[in-house]
Amino acid sequence: MYFTPDSPRNTSVSVSPSGEIVEGSSVTLTCSSDANPPVDKYTWYKKNVTSPKASGQSYSITNISSEDRGDYYCEARNIKGTETSIPVHINVMSVFPWVPVMGVGAVLTAGVLLVTIYVMILLVLLSHL
Repeated sequence: MYFTPDSPRNTSVSVSPSGEIVEGSSVTLTCSSDANPPVDKYTWYKKNVTSPKASGQSYSITNISSEDRGDYYCEARNIKGTETSIPVHINVMSVFPWVPVMGVGAVLTAGVLLVTIYVMILLVLLSHL
């Protein structure tokens, strides 16, 4: 059987695990493409970032953080040409979802306030002994 040489086609990205991605966890993106001859180079990009993030069929992000949030896509290349996948959006859920809304300073202030109130109550109780 004879196959005509062809540039990469149907290039796509899959995300594992699927579903919610929580801060501190890991995610792996895998690029797949139909090509003859086979793809000899995969390159990973993050939208609005000029330099490539990685090369290889899979790209793993460990200890993921909110800075990793964004759209990722891969480029598949063989001697006949290249094709770019449709971007996939990676949304990183915060372990403490209220921190980005309130800000770290507000959270620390609230913590100091709670400790101060606790100490004051403890002093009042001890003074009545």
